[in-house]
Amino acid sequence: MQGYWKTYKKREINPSPTRYFKHRSQKNAKVICIAFLALLNLKLFSQNTYKKKWSSNDFDFVFLKLDYTSNITINESISNEIYVKYKQEGEFKENIILKSTVDNRELKIKEIISPMVKKYNDKLSVHKIIANTIEVGVPINFKTIITSGSSNIKIMSSFSDINIKIDEGKINLNQKKIKGKIKSISADIFCVNPLIKLLVSSKAGVVSGLYNNSYMPDLVIKTLRGNVSKECLIN
Repeated sequence: MQGYWKTYKKREINPSPTRYFKHRSQKNAKVICIAFLALLNLKLFSQNTYKKKWSSNDFDFVFLKLDYTSNITINESISNEIYVKYKQEGEFKENIILKSTVDNRELKIKEIISPMVKKYNDKLSVHKIIANTIEVGVPINFKTIITSGSSNIKIMSSFSDINIKIDEGKINLNQKKIKGKIKSISADIFCVNPLIKLLVSSKAGVVSGLYNNSYMPDLVIKTLRGNVSKECLIN
Protein backbone atom coordinates (compact mmCIF):
# COMPACT_ATOMS: atom_id res chain seq x y z
CA MET A 1 0.00 0.00 0.00
CA GLN A 2 1.41 3.32 -1.00
CA GLY A 3 1.95 5.65 1.94
CA TYR A 4 0.97 9.25 1.89
CA TRP A 5 1.19 12.36 3.98
CA LYS A 6 -2.05 13.60 5.45
CA THR A 7 -2.21 17.34 5.46
CA TYR A 8 -4.04 19.21 8.25
CA LYS A 9 -5.10 22.76 7.88
CA LYS A 10 -4.65 24.87 10.98
CA ARG A 11 -7.95 26.08 12.28
CA GLU A 12 -8.20 29.82 12.30
CA ILE A 13 -10.02 31.48 15.15
CA ASN A 14 -11.27 34.96 14.92
CA PRO A 15 -9.47 36.66 17.85
CA SER A 16 -11.24 39.96 17.71
CA PRO A 17 -14.21 39.49 20.16
CA THR A 18 -12.20 37.50 22.75
CA ARG A 19 -9.27 39.87 22.76
CA TYR A 20 -11.58 42.85 22.97
CA PHE A 21 -13.42 41.59 26.05
CA LYS A 22 -10.18 40.45 27.71
CA HIS A 23 -8.55 43.83 27.13
CA ARG A 24 -11.68 45.61 28.35
CA SER A 25 -11.79 43.49 31.54
CA GLN A 26 -8.15 44.27 32.31
CA LYS A 27 -8.74 47.97 31.71
CA ASN A 28 -11.79 47.98 34.00
CA ALA A 29 -9.83 46.14 36.69
CA LYS A 30 -7.09 48.80 36.55
CA VAL A 31 -9.65 51.59 36.81
CA ILE A 32 -11.30 49.93 39.82
CA CYS A 33 -7.91 49.41 41.49
CA ILE A 34 -6.90 53.04 40.96
CA ALA A 35 -10.26 54.26 42.26
CA PHE A 36 -9.93 52.07 45.36
CA LEU A 37 -6.42 53.37 46.09
CA ALA A 38 -7.60 56.95 45.61
CA LEU A 39 -10.48 56.44 48.06
CA LEU A 40 -8.13 54.77 50.54
CA ASN A 41 -5.67 57.67 50.36
CA LEU A 42 -8.52 60.14 50.74
CA LYS A 43 -9.64 58.33 53.86
CA LEU A 44 -6.12 58.13 55.25
CA PHE A 45 -5.21 61.79 54.70
CA SER A 46 -8.57 63.45 55.28
CA GLN A 47 -9.28 65.33 58.51
CA ASN A 48 -12.14 65.59 60.93
CA THR A 49 -12.31 68.97 62.69
CA TYR A 50 -14.26 69.75 65.84
CA LYS A 51 -14.64 73.25 67.31
CA LYS A 52 -16.62 74.39 70.31
CA LYS A 53 -16.76 77.27 72.80
CA TRP A 54 -18.10 77.78 76.32
CA SER A 55 -18.29 80.72 78.70
CA SER A 56 -15.76 80.31 81.52
CA ASN A 57 -18.14 82.19 83.83
CA ASP A 58 -20.33 79.08 83.89
CA PHE A 59 -17.59 76.81 85.30
CA ASP A 60 -15.12 76.50 88.15
CA PHE A 61 -12.62 74.35 86.25
CA VAL A 62 -12.09 72.29 83.10
CA PHE A 63 -11.04 68.65 83.09
CA LEU A 64 -9.34 67.16 79.99
CA LYS A 65 -8.91 63.40 79.64
CA LEU A 66 -7.04 62.80 76.38
CA ASP A 67 -5.81 59.23 75.97
CA TYR A 68 -5.73 59.16 72.14
CA THR A 69 -4.27 62.57 71.31
CA SER A 70 -0.61 62.85 70.32
CA ASN A 71 -0.24 66.66 70.56
CA ILE A 72 -1.88 68.90 73.16
CA THR A 73 -1.50 72.70 73.20
CA ILE A 74 -2.84 74.84 76.05
CA ASN A 75 -3.24 78.48 75.07
CA GLU A 76 -4.36 81.52 77.01
CA SER A 77 -7.84 82.66 76.04
CA ILE A 78 -7.87 86.45 75.87
CA SER A 79 -11.63 86.50 76.47
CA ASN A 80 -13.80 84.77 79.06
CA GLU A 81 -14.21 81.81 76.75
CA ILE A 82 -13.02 78.25 76.84
CA TYR A 83 -12.47 76.91 73.35
CA VAL A 84 -11.45 73.60 71.81
CA LYS A 85 -10.03 72.93 68.35
CA TYR A 86 -9.75 69.18 67.75
CA LYS A 87 -8.36 67.55 64.61
CA GLN A 88 -8.40 63.88 63.71
CA GLU A 89 -6.36 62.07 61.07
CA GLY A 90 -5.80 58.42 60.21
CA GLU A 91 -7.69 55.51 58.75
CA PHE A 92 -9.73 54.82 61.87
CA LYS A 93 -10.22 58.35 63.14
CA GLU A 94 -14.01 57.87 63.27
CA ASN A 95 -13.49 55.31 66.02
CA ILE A 96 -12.59 58.02 68.56
CA ILE A 97 -15.13 60.59 69.74
CA LEU A 98 -14.45 63.81 71.66
CA LYS A 99 -17.18 64.08 74.26
CA SER A 100 -17.98 67.09 76.44
CA THR A 101 -20.20 66.98 79.52
CA VAL A 102 -21.25 69.53 82.13
CA ASP A 103 -21.50 68.39 85.74
CA ASN A 104 -22.65 71.25 87.95
CA ARG A 105 -19.85 73.77 87.36
CA GLU A 106 -17.34 71.28 85.99
CA LEU A 107 -16.62 71.12 82.27
CA LYS A 108 -15.33 67.67 81.32
CA ILE A 109 -13.83 66.99 77.89
CA LYS A 110 -12.63 63.49 77.11
CA GLU A 111 -11.92 61.09 74.27
CA ILE A 112 -13.91 57.88 74.16
CA ILE A 113 -13.98 54.90 71.80
CA SER A 114 -17.07 54.92 69.64
CA PRO A 115 -19.72 52.43 70.83
CA MET A 116 -20.04 51.30 67.20
CA VAL A 117 -16.64 49.62 67.24
CA LYS A 118 -14.95 47.02 69.39
CA LYS A 119 -12.51 48.12 72.04
CA TYR A 120 -8.84 47.99 71.17
CA ASN A 121 -6.55 45.59 73.01
CA ASP A 122 -4.27 48.40 74.13
CA LYS A 123 -3.82 52.14 73.77
CA LEU A 124 -0.65 51.82 71.71
CA SER A 125 -2.54 50.12 68.89
CA VAL A 126 -4.86 53.10 68.70
CA HIS A 127 -1.97 55.57 68.38
CA LYS A 128 -0.65 53.59 65.40
CA ILE A 129 -3.76 54.17 63.30
CA ILE A 130 -4.93 57.66 64.29
CA ALA A 131 -3.24 61.01 64.86
CA ASN A 132 -5.27 63.45 66.92
CA THR A 133 -4.26 66.97 67.93
CA ILE A 134 -6.06 69.38 70.22
CA GLU A 135 -5.73 73.07 71.02
CA VAL A 136 -7.46 74.30 74.17
CA GLY A 137 -7.83 77.92 75.21
CA VAL A 138 -8.58 78.85 78.82
CA PRO A 139 -8.32 82.10 80.81
CA ILE A 140 -4.94 82.47 82.51
CA ASN A 141 -6.37 82.21 86.05
CA PHE A 142 -8.70 79.32 85.28
CA LYS A 143 -8.16 75.94 86.96
CA THR A 144 -7.22 73.33 84.35
CA ILE A 145 -6.68 69.59 84.88
CA ILE A 146 -5.11 67.43 82.13
CA THR A 147 -4.61 63.66 82.06
CA SER A 148 -2.94 61.86 79.17
CA GLY A 149 -1.46 58.47 78.41
CA SER A 150 1.17 59.30 75.79
CA SER A 151 1.46 62.74 74.20
CA ASN A 152 3.45 65.92 73.67
CA ILE A 153 2.06 68.81 75.72
CA LYS A 154 2.85 72.48 75.16
CA ILE A 155 1.99 75.11 77.78
CA MET A 156 1.89 78.49 76.05
CA SER A 157 1.17 80.91 78.91
CA SER A 158 1.82 81.56 82.62
CA PHE A 159 -1.23 79.79 84.02
CA SER A 160 -1.86 80.16 87.72
CA ASP A 161 -3.58 76.84 88.39
CA ILE A 162 -2.75 73.93 86.09
CA ASN A 163 -2.44 70.24 86.93
CA ILE A 164 -1.01 67.65 84.55
CA LYS A 165 -0.86 63.88 84.93
CA ILE A 166 0.86 62.01 82.10
CA ASP A 167 2.37 58.56 81.62
CA GLU A 168 4.88 59.12 78.82
CA GLY A 169 5.81 61.75 76.24
CA LYS A 170 7.05 65.33 76.68
CA ILE A 171 5.92 68.53 78.37
CA ASN A 172 7.23 71.87 77.12
CA LEU A 173 6.65 74.64 79.66
CA ASN A 174 8.13 77.33 77.38
CA GLN A 175 9.81 79.11 80.31
CA LYS A 176 6.42 80.25 81.56
CA LYS A 177 5.91 81.12 85.22
CA ILE A 178 3.16 78.63 85.81
CA LYS A 179 1.71 77.44 89.10
CA GLY A 180 0.38 73.97 89.73
CA LYS A 181 1.43 70.32 89.79
CA ILE A 182 2.91 67.97 87.22
CA LYS A 183 3.16 64.20 87.67
CA SER A 184 4.62 61.80 85.14
CA ILE A 185 5.83 58.23 84.87
CA SER A 186 8.45 58.59 82.13
CA ALA A 187 7.51 61.84 80.38
CA ASP A 188 10.29 64.46 80.18
CA ILE A 189 9.55 67.99 81.36
CA PHE A 190 11.73 70.66 79.79
CA CYS A 191 11.99 74.42 79.26
CA VAL A 192 11.20 74.90 82.96
CA ASN A 193 11.63 78.46 84.22
CA PRO A 194 14.37 78.28 86.91
CA LEU A 195 13.31 81.59 88.49
CA ILE A 196 10.03 80.32 89.89
CA LYS A 197 9.68 78.51 93.22
CA LEU A 198 10.10 74.83 92.40
CA LEU A 199 9.90 71.48 94.11
CA VAL A 200 11.31 68.95 91.62
CA SER A 201 12.03 65.25 91.99
CA SER A 202 12.79 62.33 89.67
CA LYS A 203 13.53 58.88 91.09
CA ALA A 204 15.31 57.42 88.06
CA GLY A 205 15.65 60.45 85.79
CA VAL A 206 17.92 63.51 85.75
CA VAL A 207 17.10 66.99 87.08
CA SER A 208 19.26 69.55 85.29
CA GLY A 209 19.81 73.25 86.06
CA LEU A 210 16.96 73.49 88.57
CA TYR A 211 16.95 73.99 92.32
CA ASN A 212 14.32 73.20 94.89
CA ASN A 213 12.50 75.72 97.02
CA SER A 214 10.50 73.64 99.46
CA TYR A 215 8.94 76.65 101.15
CA MET A 216 5.56 77.17 99.47
CA PRO A 217 6.61 76.21 95.90
CA ASP A 218 4.57 77.54 93.00
CA LEU A 219 5.22 74.49 90.82
CA VAL A 220 5.62 70.90 91.98
CA ILE A 221 7.09 68.41 89.48
CA LYS A 222 7.28 64.70 90.30
CA THR A 223 8.33 61.98 87.88
CA LEU A 224 9.46 58.37 88.23
CA ARG A 225 11.76 58.01 85.20
CA GLY A 226 11.45 61.28 83.31
CA ASN A 227 14.08 63.99 83.01
CA VAL A 228 13.44 67.57 84.14
CA SER A 229 15.44 70.44 82.68
CA LYS A 230 15.49 74.19 82.17
CA GLU A 231 16.83 73.65 78.65
CA CYS A 232 14.39 74.33 75.81
CA LEU A 233 14.69 71.43 73.43
CA ILE A 234 12.89 70.99 70.12
CA ASN A 235 9.48 69.49 70.93
